[in-house]
Amino acid sequence: MAENGNGSNGKSSGSSDGSPPSESSDLLMPSKASANYEAIKTGADLERQIIEDLLRRQPQMVTTNWWAILLTVISGVSFTCSSALVKGLDMIDPMELLALRAIIQLIAIFPFIIYLRKNPFGPPGMRVYMFLQGIVGGLTLVTFFFATRELPLGDATTVMYSSPIFVVLMSSVFLKEACGFFRTFVIFLLMTGVILVLQPQIFFQEDAENWNVLGYTAAILCAFFTGINIVLMRKCKEVHFSFLVLHFSVWSLAMAIILDFTPGPWDLEGNLLDSDYIEWILATLAGVTGLFGQVFLTKALSMEGAGKVAVTRSLDIVLAFAVQVLYWEQIPGWMSILGAILVCISVAAIGTEEQINRFAATIP
Repeated sequence: MAENGNGSNGKSSGSSDGSPPSESSDLLMPSKASANYEAIKTGADLERQIIEDLLRRQPQMVTTNWWAILLTVISGVSFTCSSALVKGLDMIDPMELLALRAIIQLIAIFPFIIYLRKNPFGPPGMRVYMFLQGIVGGLTLVTFFFATRELPLGDATTVMYSSPIFVVLMSSVFLKEACGFFRTFVIFLLMTGVILVLQPQIFFQEDAENWNVLGYTAAILCAFFTGINIVLMRKCKEVHFSFLVLHFSVWSLAMAIILDFTPGPWDLEGNLLDSDYIEWILATLAGVTGLFGQVFLTKALSMEGAGKVAVTRSLDIVLAFAVQVLYWEQIPGWMSILGAILVCISVAAIGTEEQINRFAATIP
């Protein structure tokens, strides 16, 4: 059989299957990759090799970790149950409920810490982030308990889930990320939705007493701290979730004890020590469901990007309004409903920004 290329007779020989040689194959293939085709003898092998190379050069498809999405859904249900229980126990100081939750979390997480036999402060490169995550996580829970106690459950959840506003703003200021038309428009929708839910008296109400300053301030601060906390938790995704739960549980307990002995508008006459066993069971259940929610959320963030997790968590707003209507029989006004819808749409748009931009790039 004649050799590939020019034979001894000076004529160009065909391939072994009788197909004519491709005279333009070298022009079609990059010079760096042309060496891969020198040893190919048949047209079928050449075709197969070209297809394999083209497939390798295609951009990888972005896949979704559905286990992380499921964990996020379970986390949202757990958080909603915890919020409902905290709001229902309205004669007990919310800081005492937070302290009980922190103690439950510490008791539950210590076996994991002992089993792993690692430094509870985390790896050397992650200790600063874990320290900050603990403080911010504690502040998030403090403001979360205040907002849940003071506001209707649906309104509180909607405002607290507006954290992407602060994430985008911080990214633009500190990370110098571009804030183009898409992000600007989505943030505008998100802020409009929050204003419709907040209904500040300067725009909507003449009587300032009808506007719960403490509750809405706590909800806005919770959204701010949540945005920071999500970024920090994603930064610490290589750290075992038990260490993250340990850090913010310690800080939550410390802050709850300090605020419990600090005079303020959150003080109540009733306390947990004087409660009956039914209230103790409900308070413990509030702590357990809150722990489950935090563990599942931390695990989900270690498995999937913060954007998709945020999109999934926005569905908690619908669940919170459902609980508000079914249990407390508090019917939200049309502005609160419209605001909640705008917040859900905005959070979903921010979470899928990358996919939307990729789709827009394919449009001629």
